[in-house]
Amino acid sequence: MSAFTVLARPGRHLGLPEAAAIVAPCPHADYARVLARRNTVAVAVTTPDNPTSLLPSADPTGYEHTVVHGGGLGLTGRRLRSLGVRAVLAGSPRGIALAERLADALDLPADPATVLRRCDRGEQASVLAQAQVNVPCTWRTDQLTTALAWWRICTLPAVLLLPAAVEVPAAPVLCRSSGEIAAAWRQMRRTAHIHGGTGHLVLREHLPGRRYSVHSLTRPAPASGGEPVHTVTDVWAHSHTAGGILDRVDLLPRDGMLARALSRYALRALEVLGVRAGPSRCHLLYEPGRGPLLLSAVAAADTSPADQALQAATGIDRLGDALNTVLPSAAGTGHPSVRRHLVRVRLHARRAGTINPDRVAALRALPTVVHDTLMPGALVEPTTSSHSTVGEVVLSHRSGQAIETDYRHIRRLEATGLYILGGSR
Repeated sequence: MSAFTVLARPGRHLGLPEAAAIVAPCPHADYARVLARRNTVAVAVTTPDNPTSLLPSADPTGYEHTVVHGGGLGLTGRRLRSLGVRAVLAGSPRGIALAERLADALDLPADPATVLRRCDRGEQASVLAQAQVNVPCTWRTDQLTTALAWWRICTLPAVLLLPAAVEVPAAPVLCRSSGEIAAAWRQMRRTAHIHGGTGHLVLREHLPGRRYSVHSLTRPAPASGGEPVHTVTDVWAHSHTAGGILDRVDLLPRDGMLARALSRYALRALEVLGVRAGPSRCHLLYEPGRGPLLLSAVAAADTSPADQALQAATGIDRLGDALNTVLPSAAGTGHPSVRRHLVRVRLHARRAGTINPDRVAALRALPTVVHDTLMPGALVEPTTSSHSTVGEVVLSHRSGQAIETDYRHIRRLEATGLYILGGSR
């Protein structure tokens, strides 16, 4: 059996002048639509389904060609070259490692030997600490005995246990004793192995500072020499409930002191982590007295329901700008500035029920609401973590006060009938 399989949509020739390969594409990052708009052939690179994986399969819908990589890097690289591929991007965090290897095979900017720096929390903390960049105290291991030994000597009051691989969808577990680490270890390691292909976990000191995300784009170093050029595009502040569940995410003005400090730290982190090209997102914590600290970095575009509103407010085109960094014919990436306030509101349900269509209509009538992910009449489960929220509402307006007024109204709707209680799955 061949190491790769190619599936092509009928009606198109293979000899188009420019093509881009998106590795492990997902429907939330619709690169196929963006590539079609610029008359560039879209090639999806997927891998054979792992029957033990709980992750959704890569989605090649809308792509001109699909190359199924079965392990033969040279064969897959030659097939991509024959399709005219001139750029490779990870379509999701799970595609970062393979995208880097394929880019290297096509003589594009990449460094497969250090790819863990772009997709592994433990490796990121290690290399940044070696470069004297502040990070939380972190230990990476796949052995419980080693983790417990580190815990005994680190003298921290509490740590978070979480997968090392950034693509693993698992909520961190707060641990304050060896017994709590041991109790959570087996399930966390199993989840890490299923979703990330590795059983490595990290123990990271628990810090109460506020969270932020910094999005950036990197243009490759010019052929004549030099270094890649990193540009921060947008910075977001995360607010959580008292129970630690994500409440809202606010776009920060680029010229504010906090946004500038977070950006400077992120740009230094990108250099140390060896990002060569494309989009990235740094998830940071700000700790008084220590400043910004990296929690994780992902060398892939992080799309959200707010992307259209983001483009309308700032000119940032999340996927189009990412492609502009790696396609030779693309124009340069600008430096947008915030002209409108933008907030992503997460919705929470206290009990199981259904979404009240009348209250959804009232929510959508609020003047600052520009998008939501609600399905009237749909069943909802109680919100127990940031991964189980009911949905998201995007608010955008020139007036920050108008945003706050509608935010409070949304929370009142949640408290007074947005969810019809008593439904169950």
